[in-house]
Amino acid sequence: MKEEIAAAVFFVARLVKRYGCLDNDSRERFAAALTSALFETYKNHWHPNAPTKGQAYRCLRMNRVRLQDPVLQQACERSAVRYEDLGLPQELTVWVDPGEVSCRYGEHSSPFCVSVVNSRRADGEFSRRIHDAVERASLDVQSGSSSEEEDGGLLHILRHRCRNMRNLRPFKCC
Repeated sequence: MKEEIAAAVFFVARLVKRYGCLDNDSRERFAAALTSALFETYKNHWHPNAPTKGQAYRCLRMNRVRLQDPVLQQACERSAVRYEDLGLPQELTVWVDPGEVSCRYGEHSSPFCVSVVNSRRADGEFSRRIHDAVERASLDVQSGSSSEEEDGGLLHILRHRCRNMRNLRPFKCC
């Protein structure tokens, strides 16, 4: 669960970096708050032996019906960030499942994999896959080069934060 949440938060933070209007400190506060909110929300809805069970519950989703995702709203409140400043697309779905994080940009497009969680994968590969997923989700021409140092720092913060969440354990199914 730790790696999947880190991948989801890193992906959302990259979207926020690209399209939002948050400074680095605000983005890091938001990422830390989102990490905590996801752990709290998913702790009793994590089923490694049945990854699709609870999938709708572990979904970050905004669309024309639900303009703001409740978990993202909670992270904004905790980090003193305005939801509007995230700059997220109006229609975005992110599924955080055991072993995989996927995304769908728009209600009628096909979902795609953001990250397959593999503890043996190197940090550079993780960062590259997230970057590629942001590019695919945005369907936009690259507006400039991103700072890999900033992204690496955020990745380090997220992994450290996830390691410190030891008291939150996945729900064990009978």
